[in-house]
Amino acid sequence: MSEITLSSAVRNNLLSLQKTASLLGKTQERLATGLKVNSALDDPSSFFTAASLNSRAGDLNRLLDSVGLAVQTIRAADEGISAITKLVESAQATARQALQAATGTLTAATVSGSQAIASDVAATTTSSGTADWGTLSNTVTASGTLTVNGTDIVVTGGTTTLQNVKDAIDAITNVSSTVVTGDLKVDAGNNTTDLVISYSGGGAAALEAELGLATGTVEPTNATLGSLSGTVTFQIGSGASKTITFGATDASSQVNTRAELTAALSGLTGGTLSINGSNQLTATATASTDWVTISGTSSVLTGLGLTAGRTDPGVTAASSARTALETQFNAIRSQIDQLAADASFNGNNLLNGDSLTVIFNEDGSSSLSITGVTFNSSGLAITQVASNGFQSNGSINASLSELDTAIATLRQQASTFGSNLSVVEVRQDFTKNLINTLETGAANLTLADTNEEGANLLALQTRQQLSSVALSLASQADQNVLRLF
Repeated sequence: MSEITLSSAVRNNLLSLQKTASLLGKTQERLATGLKVNSALDDPSSFFTAASLNSRAGDLNRLLDSVGLAVQTIRAADEGISAITKLVESAQATARQALQAATGTLTAATVSGSQAIASDVAATTTSSGTADWGTLSNTVTASGTLTVNGTDIVVTGGTTTLQNVKDAIDAITNVSSTVVTGDLKVDAGNNTTDLVISYSGGGAAALEAELGLATGTVEPTNATLGSLSGTVTFQIGSGASKTITFGATDASSQVNTRAELTAALSGLTGGTLSINGSNQLTATATASTDWVTISGTSSVLTGLGLTAGRTDPGVTAASSARTALETQFNAIRSQIDQLAADASFNGNNLLNGDSLTVIFNEDGSSSLSITGVTFNSSGLAITQVASNGFQSNGSINASLSELDTAIATLRQQASTFGSNLSVVEVRQDFTKNLINTLETGAANLTLADTNEEGANLLALQTRQQLSSVALSLASQADQNVLRLF
């Protein structure tokens, strides 16, 4: 209060006592909270830096949960691969046991298409020029040489008639011609001969324009084969395969007629290709123990009435032991499907086509994408054994080959998942350590040293007591004036 006058000594001691009380309050607050920076007012730089560090640590800590789930998802897939591998090995043992069992009586495997192959239609071409073939007595105006299937027909403008040209064409072996509504139709004499037409001489272009028989090669056509484009492949047992290529071009390696198909049927190792009495393409194994495998372009297979896959030998008397092992093999195959479907964790199954993305930092810029696989029996290309499939050693060996490939695939994927798991676990440990570093850094900026603050408290309490004594002494000095009364 301004109305009250204090001596300088009293005022100084009072201010000292107030300052000590303020420091004492701050020290007590630090001891109570454990923080030397309790708000932005205490130290703005340290407060906001620590808040940023703690915020990032919190974000990373929340990500650790998803990283932990990812670790378990990968482990579930890895355990699934281990279990599937054991089932595949069990299937191998079953197949090998079937090889050692007594065989039944077999007949050679044979496959026929369901579509009849049409007969070839002879090559033909029709004129489209300026000449009126309906009036054969007309004289040709252009001069030059018309060549049909290697035979030259010399045409002299103003002298040679259309009848002369027609007669010359008809005189060529396996070639004939007829006039149809004013045009000349030229046909090959059989369904195996091409029509090859060309022009030469100074007036070749004018002669072609007038006669209208187009330059080029016209092949026989086939209603069944002419529209096919692609391949069909046959294999007997494990022998060399035979591929037939279909196409509409004139390439010598492509088939578009029945005659060309017949010529391409030879050379199948371990069996024969033929066109049977019903005009169907047929593949037959020579040995009764071999099987027939067909593959190729879908449209070609459909056009020929064939189905991709393996056809086993026929069975006239089955081995009961092999039949039982065949059933056991298919049961194991079904268990592979079920196990692959069950290898999920938290709704994610890396063995059933699902994928996984693991995010390692707060903004998602650091991550790992893990591509899942389909490891059921179909995904591993383990074919179900057809009825009586194990009656043939060749078919059993084919199944064993599939199982060998499946095990190699499983081991390779196990290595991939193992590598992914290692990366995720390393990042998990790194994130834990980084969180600890961030929290330690924030603590260094804001946490109070309790030992230091305790010592400060004792010192301030002592100072407070001394300040109180000093204030009392200063007040006594002011009271000396009372002794005068």
